[in-house]
Amino acid sequence: MMQNPSLRISALVTFKWGHYYAKNRLLEEFDLRRKPAIVVSIMLLVLLLSTAASILFPSNQSSFNFIKVDPKGEFTNAQYQDRDPFIISSNLDFVALGASGVGTPSDPYTFENLQIADPESCILIRNTTAYFVILNCYLESGNTDSTIIFENVENGRVEQCKIVGGSSGIELSNTQDCIIEENIIFDGWMGIFLHYTSTCTVINNRIHDNDKGIVFTQSDYCVILNNTIYSNQRHGIEIAFDSYNNSVYGNSIGWNDAGGFEDENAFDSGENNTFDDGVDIGNLWSDYNGSEIYVVPGGAGSTDQFAQLLEDTVNPGVLSLTDIAIDVDSIGNELTWTVYDLYPSYYVIEQDEQQIVRATWEGREVSYGLDHLQVGAHSITLILIDGAGNTASDGVFVTVISFILGGIGTEFVMFASGITVACFVIIVIFIKKVT
Repeated sequence: MMQNPSLRISALVTFKWGHYYAKNRLLEEFDLRRKPAIVVSIMLLVLLLSTAASILFPSNQSSFNFIKVDPKGEFTNAQYQDRDPFIISSNLDFVALGASGVGTPSDPYTFENLQIADPESCILIRNTTAYFVILNCYLESGNTDSTIIFENVENGRVEQCKIVGGSSGIELSNTQDCIIEENIIFDGWMGIFLHYTSTCTVINNRIHDNDKGIVFTQSDYCVILNNTIYSNQRHGIEIAFDSYNNSVYGNSIGWNDAGGFEDENAFDSGENNTFDDGVDIGNLWSDYNGSEIYVVPGGAGSTDQFAQLLEDTVNPGVLSLTDIAIDVDSIGNELTWTVYDLYPSYYVIEQDEQQIVRATWEGREVSYGLDHLQVGAHSITLILIDGAGNTASDGVFVTVISFILGGIGTEFVMFASGITVACFVIIVIFIKKVT
């Protein structure tokens, strides 16, 4: 029996339409079931990106006292000009080597504001009679040669210089009518060495932390006046048997024999040397007993009739620093303490309870670089020791952190990380339920 063609076409259309409708309903239901998971996943992604952004681009608030220091080069003092060592061998050389002045008492040849550092001597002047002055210079040498040498010189001066190291800080040899005034001399074998020298004056200098302070050999008619001579490893003043008619008074001489050699503040084996002015001025001695005439050790039998006791019971002064944090990738970071004492001797710096630095203390500031520190917390301690053995210290905690965590603080990072983990767990559970 033949079927109606129009009925067959209608049935086919109805079947295809029903299949299409069922398929789309199934896809819609599947999409509806996925939407919550997709939405929550997007929220998780936003949260993760926000946390990362907060770490990579931190706010200005911090739980640390965070500092950044501009890069610094090697130490330079603006008042000094670097110069190579030089030798003057006659009066004509002063002008040739750039000295100002004309070589007279009222306008001496002058070398001023120089900074010279060399393993050997910094300045050698010999065979001159013109008036000259070495003024306000920083001079440092090794221990094989004297830092400044005057040899067969008249009318020379060294004034207001800082002189470091040398077999002698200043050596006067076969020299007369020279003046050494208001200098700081330390870290040498001898602070000042007078050899075959006469009628020279050493006045108002600070001489400390050398092997010996002032040493005379075959020298006479020199005056040692108003100097501070302390913390040298052996004698503060040593006058050899062939030196005579020298005068030593108005000085503060103390705590020498710092090396424990059983030496004294002064030693005189010469002849007719005096340790007071014969009127009412003697010296201050750290080993004076306060009741008798001070007898200077040595074979000369010299005495100080007007001796007084040199005392120092005051601890060094140090301006305390606050704890800080620094970026591990920054450079030029350092701690700088302001310090003070009448008789500064040396200082020690400990890092994490290990001694890192031991150096002669000279000046109003002590600095310690921090660029070598690794990430983590470090303790830095400064210990000051003066000539009399008084001490003071200051400790600082330095936290070195990476810049990626630098501006937000550890607490915030932990909090944000915890929220992220919790959200991730909740989302995983939710996805499992809806699928």
